[in-house]
Amino acid sequence: MDEDDLQIDEVPEEDLFGRNRYLAKCQELRISPVSQVLKFLESQEMHITHYGLGLKGTQALLSAMELNRTITILRLTHNNIPDEGICALAEGLVARKHKTVTEIDVSGNRLQAKGAKALANMLGQRGTILKCLNLSHMHLGDKDATPLLLSLENNTSLKTNNCLQELILSWNKLRPKGVIAIAESLKPNMALQVLGLAWCGVQDAGALALGTTLKSNQGLVDVDLSGNGITSEGAIALAQGVAASQSLAAVLLDNNDIREDGGKAMLKAVQENKGLVACQMENTNTSPQLRSAVEALLSPRVPQ
Repeated sequence: MDEDDLQIDEVPEEDLFGRNRYLAKCQELRISPVSQVLKFLESQEMHITHYGLGLKGTQALLSAMELNRTITILRLTHNNIPDEGICALAEGLVARKHKTVTEIDVSGNRLQAKGAKALANMLGQRGTILKCLNLSHMHLGDKDATPLLLSLENNTSLKTNNCLQELILSWNKLRPKGVIAIAESLKPNMALQVLGLAWCGVQDAGALALGTTLKSNQGLVDVDLSGNGITSEGAIALAQGVAASQSLAAVLLDNNDIREDGGKAMLKAVQENKGLVACQMENTNTSPQLRSAVEALLSPRVPQ
């Protein structure tokens, strides 16, 4: 915390944007109020990064959010927020009378089973106006992700969410099982446009599932599958979906061992899908000539 963080007794006379509620909660929890939180309570964007809020700091912020009608963007990245804090955040936003938050970024904190379940419930709320959710670098593994993945499979989250446009899950250990569940949930979903699954252990089985989804999904525009252990087999299966997609504009496959056969399949997909404007394949054991051929096709499609 900064040296200029306010003292408990510095309470404004009027409760603006939930300031008094925040200060009172800090006093109750025996923590020092954070000047940055008080500053951003009056803005549309709450941007608190690498500030060590922890559980109590998050609880104090949420007390202010109960009254605040201004904040639309909530960015709390790398704040040592535990799973209990993520759970409280999700439940608090669901319970809020005033639905104003359209973007949440809690990347770099901790997400386990309880928090995952609360987030799944939040995504499944039909009244939500949330458009962007970043859950990258959350240490989320197969076991802890189960509630969220079951929610996706059981038609209570992405399948019923007609508002969420961007979901970033990169750098979590979702592995094929988790990615397959996400792919299934996206088949009828037409709202989600950006899906980040970089370094999630997608592997060939996950690539196959996503390729199948792309054939019917009419919403996805940008998909990041970098660093996922996808080989030529997975790339060939994925390419079929890329070729058939009616909405996809960009696919990122950097740092996958797709080799020349996988690269050729993607080249064919780029030839067939005139809507693609980006297909990245750096460090994929594909030849420079093949990547140049892909770039030659895509370059004229990019608006100057």
